[in-house]
Amino acid sequence: MLVLPEQETRPVPGRRRRLVVIPLVMLCILAAGFGYLFMTAQARPSTQLGAPAEVPGGIAVITGIIPVESDGWEPPSPAASLQQQVQEGAHRVRVQVQFTAIEPGGLELDPGAFVVDGLGSGRPHPLWASPGPTTLERGDSVGATMVFELPDQAIALVLEGPAGTRLSLGKEHHSGN
Repeated sequence: MLVLPEQETRPVPGRRRRLVVIPLVMLCILAAGFGYLFMTAQARPSTQLGAPAEVPGGIAVITGIIPVESDGWEPPSPAASLQQQVQEGAHRVRVQVQFTAIEPGGLELDPGAFVVDGLGSGRPHPLWASPGPTTLERGDSVGATMVFELPDQAIALVLEGPAGTRLSLGKEHHSGN
């Protein structure tokens, strides 16, 4: 019987380096991508809760943010979109905004064109909004109501209008809990 001495099988040093370099290169690319995103992201300012914001043709002020589940509010006429169950991990919020036309040309208003923007919000449009699209004459004022379904964990929420106007929904409403 012929016995051969046992040979150690070690990886070739060049191969080991290649195996280490590949994940390091991928990690560097990922870090560069995140760095680019954070360095180029611009904070878009919003008007503080309760302060008037300029909208094309007038001003807007948020007058209320009420969780629908807490006050039992219902629209004046049944709305199919509000009859459906609230999705798991979400809740519905009624946002009340006062619009006033101050420009000579009036204020074009469509509450259904607003969205809620923020971290984790998904930018939802209202499930229900009133009044419908309308034009306010100079000096006219109207209260609009919009109902949104928002994720429970969404934070830094703002109401964004079609012209880019951003009204903060405040820090008290959502804290990410």
